[in-house]
Amino acid sequence: MALKKVLVLTFEYPPKIGSIAHACEKLVKELGSQNIKVDVITWDDWRAYMEFEDRNGARIHYISAPILPASNTITFFATLNVELERVASSIFHESPITPDLIHVHEWITVQAGLSLKSIFNIPLILTLYSLEDHRSHGAVSPFNESIKAIERRGIQAASKVIVFSKFLKDEIIRIYSASEDKICVMNLDEDIGSRTAEIYYEMLEKTHSISNL
Repeated sequence: MALKKVLVLTFEYPPKIGSIAHACEKLVKELGSQNIKVDVITWDDWRAYMEFEDRNGARIHYISAPILPASNTITFFATLNVELERVASSIFHESPITPDLIHVHEWITVQAGLSLKSIFNIPLILTLYSLEDHRSHGAVSPFNESIKAIERRGIQAASKVIVFSKFLKDEIIRIYSASEDKICVMNLDEDIGSRTAEIYYEMLEKTHSISNL
């Protein structure tokens, strides 16, 4: 089954600097070299709602949170996810080539990914760079537990979870009782585009086989 287009949701993308931005840009460049079209939706208040930016063969759509100021981090990302869903839905309905799957990065974009997966009935891929248990040193406040609930739902709903260390894979299995087969460990030094494309094709084939039953 041919893979034509991927939708990437990420909080961080160049010109922002960070591990998520670096990994996403590397992935998008390598997918483009394989003639796979990519739409990236990301947060950037300075560039929000300008004409999409065509870069490395991908269309970059910048958005802003619709409600500011936000009372807390959860509220901010909840409203941001509503905007991610809105722009993504427009891409599905208006683009001549609709995405074959959704790839979300970190818990920050999981909620939008879950909704889009359900609405458009396509596979969801999740890349995690860290876990709330580690970021909060095991804190159990309602705030921390809310983020953990989002991580848990994303891990459960994703067809595949990508991480960049065996330690993180082991921790996802320990904390969230995830299936070992679901989690793929990659190295940022390798060709993550080719490896990720293999996962994409695997998920599309599985989805296509199930739909034909």
